[in-house]
Amino acid sequence: MQAKRPKFTWHYYAMALGVLLALMSATLSSWSGVVTAIAFAVICHPSIRLPGIGRYIFMILFAIMYVFAFPDPEVVREMMATDITKS
Repeated sequence: MQAKRPKFTWHYYAMALGVLLALMSATLSSWSGVVTAIAFAVICHPSIRLPGIGRYIFMILFAIMYVFAFPDPEVVREMMATDITKS
């Protein structure tokens, strides 16, 4: 009567990384970064069957898009320097 548990593979670690990246993007209001990170997490799900090297190509593309999804460093510094409690 014991149900067979699915194997815990690298897919779940990559999905957790994608969610963490999405949360970090949300702190800077980088919505394109959030979408890209969630897409990275979804493409890593083990039930999605991509034959051959297709999954890895998509993962690399989403990782590259994530890096370029953030605003300029000056904008980030200005966002961090503003006091949101005075609004």
